[in-house]
Amino acid sequence: MASILKLQVITGAYNEGALAYLLQTDDFRFLLDCGWDENFSPEIIEEYKRHIKTIDAVLITYPDIYHLGALPYLVGHCGLKCPIYATIPVYKMGQMFMYDLYQSRSNSEDFTLFTLDHVDAAFDLFVELKYDQSIQLEGNGQGLTITPLPAGHMIGGAIWKISKEGEEEIVYAVDYNHKKERHLNSSNLAKISRPTLLITDALNTKYSQGQRKTKDAQLLTTILDTMRRDGNVLICVDTAGRVLELALLLEQLWRNEQSGLFAYSLALLNNFSYQVIEFACKQVEWMSDKIVRQFEESRANPFHLRYVKLCHNLDELDKVRAPKVVLASQPDLESGFARDLFIQWVENDKNSIILTTRTCPGTLARELIDKPNMTSIEVEVRRKVPLEGTELEEYLEQQRIQNEKKAAEAQAEKKKARKSSRTTGDERMDVDIGTDDDEDEDDDDDDDDDEDDDEDENRINNKSKSSAGDNTIDTGLANDDLIVTPLHTPSGTRQPTQSPFAPKRKGFAMFPYKEDKYICDDYGEIINPADYMIIETKPSIANDFASMNFGDSDERHPLSELFDINHQNNNPSNITTILQPNTPQHPIIQQVEHQPSTIPYKTLREKRELKINAKVLYVDFEARSDRESIEKLLYQIKPKNLILIHGTQDCIEQLEKYCTAKQIVQGRIFAPRVGEIVDATTERNLYQIKLKDSLLSSISFVKTRDVDVAWVDGAITHGAPPPTAPSGLATFTTVGQSNTEWYLNPVTREVKDQMPPHPCVFVNEPKLLDLKMILIRQHGLRAEFVGGVLTCEDTVAIKRNEAGKIILEGALSDTYYKVRRILYDQYAIL
Repeated sequence: MASILKLQVITGAYNEGALAYLLQTDDFRFLLDCGWDENFSPEIIEEYKRHIKTIDAVLITYPDIYHLGALPYLVGHCGLKCPIYATIPVYKMGQMFMYDLYQSRSNSEDFTLFTLDHVDAAFDLFVELKYDQSIQLEGNGQGLTITPLPAGHMIGGAIWKISKEGEEEIVYAVDYNHKKERHLNSSNLAKISRPTLLITDALNTKYSQGQRKTKDAQLLTTILDTMRRDGNVLICVDTAGRVLELALLLEQLWRNEQSGLFAYSLALLNNFSYQVIEFACKQVEWMSDKIVRQFEESRANPFHLRYVKLCHNLDELDKVRAPKVVLASQPDLESGFARDLFIQWVENDKNSIILTTRTCPGTLARELIDKPNMTSIEVEVRRKVPLEGTELEEYLEQQRIQNEKKAAEAQAEKKKARKSSRTTGDERMDVDIGTDDDEDEDDDDDDDDDEDDDEDENRINNKSKSSAGDNTIDTGLANDDLIVTPLHTPSGTRQPTQSPFAPKRKGFAMFPYKEDKYICDDYGEIINPADYMIIETKPSIANDFASMNFGDSDERHPLSELFDINHQNNNPSNITTILQPNTPQHPIIQQVEHQPSTIPYKTLREKRELKINAKVLYVDFEARSDRESIEKLLYQIKPKNLILIHGTQDCIEQLEKYCTAKQIVQGRIFAPRVGEIVDATTERNLYQIKLKDSLLSSISFVKTRDVDVAWVDGAITHGAPPPTAPSGLATFTTVGQSNTEWYLNPVTREVKDQMPPHPCVFVNEPKLLDLKMILIRQHGLRAEFVGGVLTCEDTVAIKRNEAGKIILEGALSDTYYKVRRILYDQYAIL
């Protein structure tokens, strides 16, 4: 059966920014990617909020901000709770991307859009898959199967294939790479043939990807020229995606003695460089066939880097001997260490700045790429400074008022809870002891009205003494330390007023005791963290990384209790480690600490004019298919329907003209804009009709097998869909079908009186063999087949005619009517 296929663009149409698309297949809605741009545009979030409650599943293709950057915000602030499907490397590296993005922003400004807790909450929803692993969905997605296929470009990158019961096939392929690389295989898009719907991008339609040797030679030449004039090279890279290819390339160049580079320094600088490389070492199975073969033969891991020094902050980078080549994040130069180094190095004519990715228009990196002949540029310098003088006093006064308010509220809640628990305890005490003393009741009433804690405690002590009589126990402690009640008396004594048949209690006096808890390993040995704090010049990543947990549920360790994320004022700016005082921190667990978390800070912003004296060069290391490759792949795949997204208007129009001229697509070609809904349903006479509540309440359903059926008489009308937001915020249009909704309304009484009654409809045709078993087992009738006819008690015959309908024959008798009733019970009669 054909499905209703609709695609709505949330962001990523006729632009080069983030990607997010809402795909509807019948009643199930996929969110294809969940990206955000570098400037965190609020307009994109508003589009997400319009559909957040209708999303049933999220499919993530790559781990960078363009494909999953909005997940922490949507999970933390908008209530997104559906499962998120991605490959294992996308899950791990995506965490590193978002951790580094948050830390890069927090180092220079008050970043409050999301926190590290929101990042962890978002990645807790992930469902990790392997390549070619199919998952069958449930609920509204019954019959749908999703499968990730290799896409290249980044480790774990996926092309998503959505299938429905072997009939329809939807393929979502963006940013794929058809060429093999040093650490990745090519995409598997060429293995897909004639899908029902192909959703792909046109970003590189007007771009020609050069040869890899040419780009490598250009990079090597620039580095050598800069090193020989005692300059530094800044290579702007992402956190955990394309940086792996560049790190592997530079490691190979440094190992080659003929290159002459081993005498210079090479560093990787981001907030989580150790974790990124360690994750890469553990994901060899996701890399190219050559790397996998080398690992199987000699256990050689290419990401055991010898020459790349891993740095977490600028202080560690300063210890690296100059001249040096630095791989720093972020690639857009809007934040992170790359921006800090750019501001420091761009005015020195000995240095070089190498850009490796075309980021969104409007970013600093894109401006340098589009205007290579600029001599100066104005940038905003952001830095956090501690509060001083009047500002500090005002801040402390506000904090004091807030703390006092919170303390008062907490004290009130505590007093209220204590009073309620005390009232409950007094009632229980009266029931256990069985006394009917009026004085005790008066004391209970006084306890309810009294709000002073000291008086309450004294009253309870007095009441306990009066109830217990001489059975108090001298504990040798002060009254404040232990309050002895009748519940603590030994079981051998009994109150005079207590019933002789009352059950004996086994309560004894208890002394205060504080149990010391120790951290032990799996074998019971006590762990002293100080024994493992060793300062090394080059830390052992393989040994120390096992003690950390960065969101991976499979990598638990008892020492994870030692680590804590410090949040202050709902804006955590540092990741700190709770250890013993004055204990040096190991480099792998010591994170970026630009500012102490106990001192309030403010953000200073100033405009600075920078002269571009350094050499600024763009070398393409994006690894995306270019125009020629995209056209060949489309000609080979030949999809039945095509939706073009994510690209400039010229790129989309050029690819659309090519597909039309070559007659690649049999059906239709769509190029929706943001806010437009594409109706790509294969069957054009297939519509969705909504039932009015007045009609639905008057229908009588009959159950048959697993479904309920009913006969409906109604009138079909159509109208504009109800607005989902106030007018003026956004407008939506439908491509491929009129933007109307169809409704089924109940017919009026006058029309219903003129309508002839509908004939009876028998639903759920039974099998004669099943009917025979029902007659014998459930009703005790004698039934058997004679010449293909089911006979019952030798007086009734049941058979099928040429049209396949069941015919009942026999003499009128009690047996005939009983068999007919049994036969009717097998149907749902409408």
